[in-house]
Amino acid sequence: METAPPPSILRVLFPGRFRIHGVSSVRRSGVGAWAPRGGMGGHPPGLGGTPAQDPELETCAQVLDFSDPFSTEVKPRILLMGLRRSGKSSIQKVVFHKMSPNETLFLESTNKICREDVSNSSFVNFQIWDFPGQIDFFDPTFDYEMIFRGTGALIFVIDSQDDYMEALARLHLTVTRAYKVNTDINFEVFIHKVDGLSDDHKIETQRDIHQRANDDLADAGLEKIHLSFYLTSIYDHSIFEAFSKVVQKLIPQLPTLENLLNIFISNSGIEKAFLFDVVSKIYIATDSTPVDMQTYELCCDMIDVVIDISCIYGLKEHGAGTPYDKESTAIIKLNNTTVLYLKEVTKFLALVCFVREESFERKGLIDYNFHCFRKAIHEVFEVRMKVVKSRKVQSRLQKKKAATPNGTPRVLL
Repeated sequence: METAPPPSILRVLFPGRFRIHGVSSVRRSGVGAWAPRGGMGGHPPGLGGTPAQDPELETCAQVLDFSDPFSTEVKPRILLMGLRRSGKSSIQKVVFHKMSPNETLFLESTNKICREDVSNSSFVNFQIWDFPGQIDFFDPTFDYEMIFRGTGALIFVIDSQDDYMEALARLHLTVTRAYKVNTDINFEVFIHKVDGLSDDHKIETQRDIHQRANDDLADAGLEKIHLSFYLTSIYDHSIFEAFSKVVQKLIPQLPTLENLLNIFISNSGIEKAFLFDVVSKIYIATDSTPVDMQTYELCCDMIDVVIDISCIYGLKEHGAGTPYDKESTAIIKLNNTTVLYLKEVTKFLALVCFVREESFERKGLIDYNFHCFRKAIHEVFEVRMKVVKSRKVQSRLQKKKAATPNGTPRVLL
């Protein structure tokens, strides 16, 4: 595989900062991943155990701001649930903290509620709540309605290498309770740790879990609840693809982005195009042609290559300037007459295209169409930012109007 242009003009974004509720952040590695100060297992203090064991959990809905409807409109909430040791925290660390999969073997079991704000771009902008498997969310002292109200997606992680009967029972209980509170939740089931299964066993396990879970819903008269199932592993790109599809459902502008990509590839002779969040390698949109797993893996590998080279050659002398700007581009020619073409779209987004060599000879046409596509994306961004600002102003006004029971205005800190 040869690359062009020379490495000196290959530039890419250093991954941005991830903020974790209740802890400060520090740089963890040379490519800019961020981790909680004091190690990878950062959680808000004082939120462990069950409501009966830890009185602070009784008021966690207020501490964790579950009750603010405007915060969920600006940042959709994703709940990460499942039994203990199912791999929830490992998924979060690998996807959003760039932790090596092998390092997750040393993670301690999560025993505290953890909130993480993911703010990479205007589109990839949500909250992830990691719930310990041992907490009983349906304890009478725990207001589960406050948890599910305003939630955009609920990811339930099932360990495929373990006996999953108990997990299916917890899944059914969680889904039925959540649906009664919020019918708009997207229910996602990650059949996790499939790297240890053969291909035939993977298919059989997915079929069995799919059948049992839907049969339980049918027996309860809840056939209208839709569950989406994904085979995932942190040791390949399947977890990134699954998270991409989860996040896409939370992006209101997804149809517009897909339409723009369809227009772009049809007028440029491009076979496939992805709009990537470079930080997490989640693709927030693609064109209407089917997604091939190998194609997606090549795109992720290209982003990794560009990041590595950028860390060496992307900055000017004495480290001045930024390694990722509107001139950032990369071209990789494969040995099967296919060209991978990466272009900067916004500060956090990149377009990765698959082009045949004969079509890439018309690079001028592709670049002109890309300029039009990039301009359209920025217009979508501007509309999105206006909506976000409007909702934040509305949220502040609502909080200012809020008062204590005796009528005294509440002081905002």
